[in-house]
Amino acid sequence: MRPVPRWRAAPFCRVHGQSTRLRGLLLSSAGLALAACGGAGGGVTPVSSTPATVTPTPTPTPTPTPVNYDTAEYRRSGAATASGAITAWQSGATGQGVTIAFIDSGIDSASAEFAGRISAASRDVSGLGRGVVDGSGHGTAVAAVAAAARNDSQIMGVAFDSTIAVFRADNGNCTDGCRYTDSSIAAGVDAAVSAGARAINISLGGSSANAPLRSAFVRATSQGVVLVIAAGNEGLANPDPLPLGALTAAGPSAVIIVGSVEADGVISDFSNRAGSAANNFLVALGEGVRSFDNSGTAYLYTGTSFSTPTVTAAVALLAQAFPTLTGARITEILLTSADDLGDPGTDAIYGRGRLNISRAMAPLGQTSLAGTAIPVSATSSGALGSAFGSGLSTASGLADVPVTDAFDRLYSFALNSRFRAASPGRLAGRLSAAGLESADTELATGPFKAALTLRAAPSRDRPGQDWFRDDDSQTAHLGFAQRGVDSRAASRNPLRETRLTLRQGDLGLSLASGRLAREALPGSAPAGFAADDGLTPDDATGTQNRQLLMADWRGKDLTLAVAASNRRLTLPRLDGLTTDNRQSQLLLAANWARGPLALTLHAADTQESGAFLGTRLSSTFGLLGGHSRSLAAALDLSHQGWGLRLAGTQGLSTPRFHGGSLLQADGALSVQSWSATAHAPLALLPGRAGRLSLTLAQPIAVTAGRLRLANGTPLSAAVTARETAAELGWSSGPLSLAAFHRRNAGNLPWVVDNGAAVSWRAAF
Repeated sequence: MRPVPRWRAAPFCRVHGQSTRLRGLLLSSAGLALAACGGAGGGVTPVSSTPATVTPTPTPTPTPTPVNYDTAEYRRSGAATASGAITAWQSGATGQGVTIAFIDSGIDSASAEFAGRISAASRDVSGLGRGVVDGSGHGTAVAAVAAAARNDSQIMGVAFDSTIAVFRADNGNCTDGCRYTDSSIAAGVDAAVSAGARAINISLGGSSANAPLRSAFVRATSQGVVLVIAAGNEGLANPDPLPLGALTAAGPSAVIIVGSVEADGVISDFSNRAGSAANNFLVALGEGVRSFDNSGTAYLYTGTSFSTPTVTAAVALLAQAFPTLTGARITEILLTSADDLGDPGTDAIYGRGRLNISRAMAPLGQTSLAGTAIPVSATSSGALGSAFGSGLSTASGLADVPVTDAFDRLYSFALNSRFRAASPGRLAGRLSAAGLESADTELATGPFKAALTLRAAPSRDRPGQDWFRDDDSQTAHLGFAQRGVDSRAASRNPLRETRLTLRQGDLGLSLASGRLAREALPGSAPAGFAADDGLTPDDATGTQNRQLLMADWRGKDLTLAVAASNRRLTLPRLDGLTTDNRQSQLLLAANWARGPLALTLHAADTQESGAFLGTRLSSTFGLLGGHSRSLAAALDLSHQGWGLRLAGTQGLSTPRFHGGSLLQADGALSVQSWSATAHAPLALLPGRAGRLSLTLAQPIAVTAGRLRLANGTPLSAAVTARETAAELGWSSGPLSLAAFHRRNAGNLPWVVDNGAAVSWRAAF
């Protein structure tokens, strides 16, 4: 005969008998009579109607229409709160459709806590023909920890929607502790397998199993059923012989032995330790676990009998959430995801550690794009250039990326949730550039001419200052910070922009940097404070650090030029993103001008590394850079101070990804920009000419094209809303005034940017 686990009370009440030990339930307060018959360790204490509040585990971010599981009933349910079960519930796993079996003293089948969820396969397996009516209350209390209903009454089980297969195996005499024969337990194991149980809870203990029972354990695990067995309540260095025998017979693939810990994670003094079963040993809350007996009376129970059903219920949650998992896989997941307690790693006290359902539900190990070996990280991030606006961050394919973890479980990652859109602001950078002081000089010797232009920031010299030192504290953070570029590099060196031109007859050679590199190109025109010029649009990273070498030929009406430029930027530091961006460009330009009419054409070939159109992505995506080809044109009409300029650029840009990356190119992306500017003479200051201008523009934007995930899922790369900028300006000599309005600023939907600017440029 095999007894149910020993009762423990305060003071301890030990029952001795035959060759097997008794376990039971703990009385939490002295002087109360025992109210139920044995279980794997303890006594019972009636629970007051207003139990102490249990601090719940933190609630994860809810779904758009969340069910509120954090109720008073939940807070009363110590097993659920301590194990992190709420995370599984919020992801939709409540045990529904999964059967878990209990070999015990029966169940209160009339209780509303189990209504409609007791399997029709439930029965008395002792041969006494009694049905499943609970003769001691132990079976009801154990089953309730795992599967009590969510009904705002009593407690809610860890897998409160699971189906319960109950197999009563006691001999019917529980006055001095229920007894269980090996043959009855073996019959219960076989019946549980036939009932389709995914796990069998055995909150019993005692001597090692005989041969028929060991064979039943083997049959169960070979069918993918997980055996979850109480470790015992003797405070020994090893679990009871019964769970050790099951582990030896069935092997480690689908057996979990469960010990008890206090609420603070310290091993319970009564709990048997992991010992030789450390690799298959978990602990869960087993002290002061609220449940109820076969009369519906609530008690605080203590013993490994009541830590065990928490693990059994965890099997049900995983089985529902991931139906393809085998019992061996579920076992490995629960053991792998446990909180490490005691000595680092697996140890002889806590084994693998404390059950953590929240971690068990989350991806474990390397996550990969479903159907591939391409690694994917949930922390993948990106900083988008304004040319993409919010296009990639709203791409539906990136909002629902299917990934599998090391256990082949399918998850969905919202990779776009960590994409950072470019700031739509421009004014700080444009004002910084407009405020430069300039100097020009020319020198002619025979057929040769030389011209030098310098633009510099106003002097900020102070004793001992090194303008080339990488010191965050020495300059104000203006420059191009709002465009995603390190503003400090733009303002450390007071010599900001240069242009040197050498000419002999019709031939010229120019070296230029910064904004002067752009202005050196034939037919170029300066950009406004908010509106770009469509011929040479801002590529979202400004002009900082651009170096240009250009050779040109100037005829009577026609200018031809070939230019090569190079640029290296140190971009702002963001976690997981490269800071190095390099650009090189080869450009052919032609400008024809006669009378009031001028026509300009630019053809450019651009290579980028480290970023693409101002966009950086973490290594998961595999972005290396890109290749762009563009054709730009401008038409200028002018007469007696009045003028009109139409300009635009059409490009085809192809990103480059390394082989085996998450993202892949799917053809070239269409990139466009345009502007229209009208100007007229308007003198507002005495003795000074002035000019009034109005510009409408759309800056560079990806207007068509797509990328794709490595599994073939297409991703639209086009902006969802294009920026339109209107700028009204007036200038006279070194003074410039402007007011602007930008709709969908930065190509971001509904972002409006209104502003005004004043700049003064001085010569030195």
